[in-house]
Amino acid sequence: MKCLKKHFGLVLLVLSCAGAFNPLAWAQEALRLSESRLPTDAFSANPGSSGFPAGFQAGQGASETRTVHVIGRGTIYRDNVARARDNAIADALQGVVEEAIGLLVSPSWVVQNFQLLSDRVYNQTEAFIHDYKVLTESKSGRYYRVVVQATVSMNAIQEKLSSVGILSMREEMPAVIFFLSEQNIGEPSPRYWWGQTPFGQDRSVAENVLAEYMGEKGFVIVDRASVAQDVQLGPEYKDPELTDDAAVKLGRELRADLVIVGKAVARHSGNVSDNNMKSIQATVSTRAINADTGTIVASSEGTKGLVGRNDAAGGAKALILSASAVAQDLTRQIVANWGKEVRHSVLVELVVDGIKEYADFVRFRKHLRNDIRGVRNVYLRSISAGGAIMDVDIMGSAKVLADDLMLQPFENLVVNILEVSEEGVRLELIPGRMPDS
Repeated sequence: MKCLKKHFGLVLLVLSCAGAFNPLAWAQEALRLSESRLPTDAFSANPGSSGFPAGFQAGQGASETRTVHVIGRGTIYRDNVARARDNAIADALQGVVEEAIGLLVSPSWVVQNFQLLSDRVYNQTEAFIHDYKVLTESKSGRYYRVVVQATVSMNAIQEKLSSVGILSMREEMPAVIFFLSEQNIGEPSPRYWWGQTPFGQDRSVAENVLAEYMGEKGFVIVDRASVAQDVQLGPEYKDPELTDDAAVKLGRELRADLVIVGKAVARHSGNVSDNNMKSIQATVSTRAINADTGTIVASSEGTKGLVGRNDAAGGAKALILSASAVAQDLTRQIVANWGKEVRHSVLVELVVDGIKEYADFVRFRKHLRNDIRGVRNVYLRSISAGGAIMDVDIMGSAKVLADDLMLQPFENLVVNILEVSEEGVRLELIPGRMPDS
């Protein structure tokens, strides 16, 4: 229940900002609906043989769970089989937590933080296990072995990892921008901020929930208010559902590392016995794309329903429920995958022609190292009259580098891309400013 109350504290915060309906009444109703969905049989196994301390409360507010099968082993001392069995179950449950942590962080993070995990996480399995049961067991020589099926709360583990600092390294987290269209009950068509000139600054219901949750987890949320409003958008940005390529292109211009694309829709889904109350359903679907590589890092879709009035307030309630579930699932996937993404870099050969003055090349190389997103280092291989060859260590590809070079304004220089291949980029430096368009 503690996790549930914290989770719906976010709901209360969002709704209190919206002012469309009574936030306290909604928070109470949402909490009641979630409590009614909690399983009544907290344990599948015999609690007396679980190895957990007396009074342990299983499944405290787990909103996302995983079912895991693990083998545990206990050593039989002085023919005490019962104790060996308890130790085997405890060993298996620790293995469940270890496996779940492996879904959230990379193996290198586990190695780097092993002592912290041992002291603060691995010894608290009872806080993360929702329920478990022993599928099979046997005595073999000096050992007692069990196969345990356990349901583990990924949300509880993620919160614990954040609280001890393993998931709160902001410098490791990407800058995120959202391209989420939204259509609530009573609206004839979806709303989307990139369809406005200047860009719309107000967040939709679903975007607000995702941004609040991910911001708490250490993600940097791109502030559209600080973005230049003179960005010229082509016809591919006229529709509420963007293609991945269009979202990535605009995301790069807005200096985002990760773009989250999707839509949120709330609709009336049926009547109930009370004529004033309707069944309302909302679906939020998202995919997270690495702006450097264009690869999909994570995807999630959530559908939630409730009984309420068939109006925008009722639709907002359903959208908050769906977006809250998606926020947790999407964040978990991104955290698990982003470490792998940011560690992937390639060497791109950059051939520079047209160097008239050495000072021009020095300025260009400084811009390249400091201002082009994803560039980790620049290695000069050779320089001669009029040209130079460099290796650029970049998180992305040659095409990504070429695109960003075209978008980046250089001091008193114009960059003309001559050739782009899988291995490299060839360009020409032209002294002078880019003419005003």
